[in-house]
Amino acid sequence: MSATLLPTQPARAPQRTAVRPKTECTTRVLVVEDEPLTAEVFARALTRDGHVVEVAADGLRALHLLRDRKPSLLVLDMSLPALSGSDVVRRIRADGHLRLPIVVVSGSPRAESSLTDGELQPGVWVEKPVKPRDLVALVRRFTQGAGTHPD
Repeated sequence: MSATLLPTQPARAPQRTAVRPKTECTTRVLVVEDEPLTAEVFARALTRDGHVVEVAADGLRALHLLRDRKPSLLVLDMSLPALSGSDVVRRIRADGHLRLPIVVVSGSPRAESSLTDGELQPGVWVEKPVKPRDLVALVRRFTQGAGTHPD
């Protein structure tokens, strides 16, 4: 019996699987601050750190943006026109956003606030002045692994 030789075919290059680009989490941060310069400094620092940032100058606008944009975290001043920071926190929690981290940045000490620890959690209270890099570190701490609004 003789073997039949088949024509040889060129060797195929190994098939490559499509390389998936690394998916980055997009954290949406809502900065609620009525002082334009402070809002701009915070927004720039957070944007440079890779966050998508929106700014609201009062509490009512913050509630609208919260509903429409679903941020991953809220940076909130307590002294706001139209609706105070404390009222914003209470409405957010009452609306069921119980896991939304809130970084309160206030010119007043925590002891002067009417907010309970339960209303602020998860969150932290920081007294002004706040260095932008310190704010960025806090936001990172609360958004590690978060890519979208948790609620």
